[in-house]
Amino acid sequence: MFKVAVGHGIDPDSLGAIAEAIEQCQQTLAGDIPQAGILVAAIDFDHASILKYVRQVYPDLILVGGTSVGEMSSTMGFQEDSLSLMLFCSDEVTFSAGMGRGVSKDTAAAATAAIETATTTHQHAVSDIKLCYTLCEGLAVDGADLVTSLRHATGQRVPIFGGLTGDDYRFEHTYQFFGTDVLEDTVVVLTFFGKLKVSFGVGTGQKPIGKKAIATKSIGNTLYEIDEKPTKRFYEPYFGEQEVRLYSGTTFSGPLAVYEPGAHNFYVRTPTGESNGDGSVDYFGSIPEGSTLQITDSDCESLIQSAQDAFSKAKFAYPGTTPSAVIMNSCVSRMKNLGTQVDQEHQVIADIAGKDLPNMGFYAYGEISPFTRSEGSHFHNETFTALLIGT
Repeated sequence: MFKVAVGHGIDPDSLGAIAEAIEQCQQTLAGDIPQAGILVAAIDFDHASILKYVRQVYPDLILVGGTSVGEMSSTMGFQEDSLSLMLFCSDEVTFSAGMGRGVSKDTAAAATAAIETATTTHQHAVSDIKLCYTLCEGLAVDGADLVTSLRHATGQRVPIFGGLTGDDYRFEHTYQFFGTDVLEDTVVVLTFFGKLKVSFGVGTGQKPIGKKAIATKSIGNTLYEIDEKPTKRFYEPYFGEQEVRLYSGTTFSGPLAVYEPGAHNFYVRTPTGESNGDGSVDYFGSIPEGSTLQITDSDCESLIQSAQDAFSKAKFAYPGTTPSAVIMNSCVSRMKNLGTQVDQEHQVIADIAGKDLPNMGFYAYGEISPFTRSEGSHFHNETFTALLIGT
């Protein structure tokens, strides 16, 4: 048995919202007690009170979560200023959780600490992890470095899915949840063991256009040179020579398709703002030297279609018969670019998944997912990611 329940609270009062979500979950659980859960919540809630309320209802629940920009679920569709809760109950799958502090200062050490906590506290072997769901500080961390660190801590073979926490475009601070603790500058993980089956789908809606070029000098999140010339020069044929303006999350301008050496699939890197004085450009995530790059373009239709494509890929690849739930993440840039059509991104998933398949997701400051179940995980920008789970 692997039962998944989803609740979604839209009451502006913190305790009213979590009570609403838990009541919805209890209707699905029908008396069963969940062992683990994921909670995503808007930034302005009283998160400490919410976590305390959950603990009072489920004293032994293993819970992780974080702050979001927008929330999605099978019970309420797309909402803003809300909270979503997914609870797991199973006699075939076991769960553990871990966290690592100071992730912006030493990402590798924090990721290692999170995995070690999850495995040693609950006496599991790292090699037995079937899925690592993660939420992390969203402002001061290179998501690509985080994924590399988690892959190293789990031995490379474990699929990692999740995202970077948000704060409603304020870019001041984000929060992560671990049990009853509201944390900052932390990575949290929920690990799954046992007979779990998973599949993944990724969709960007970004169409690579123009000439291909090579990233020739990159340090951290800064790309200094493309084809041994300042990165700004690469953009000039598309945006003009006088002034290259690159926008993050407000237009369709500037994202790059990144093909790592030897890779067939690309992930997206979005510039954080205008180019620097030396012609370099900063991105929401690092770009490995030697990667092939192309400028991309998109529109609302392609963004919505890519969400459907992501779910369809995951559904086609699912190794079991019937999945038990869908977990989704999308990017705040997609949310802003879609504008009044943003609810359609979740709606296309709901239409395909049907009313009987629980789903939950949130809008993040960066997404984490493999392209497929057999590949390693990557950090994505401006991407919709879908995870199917079941037994």
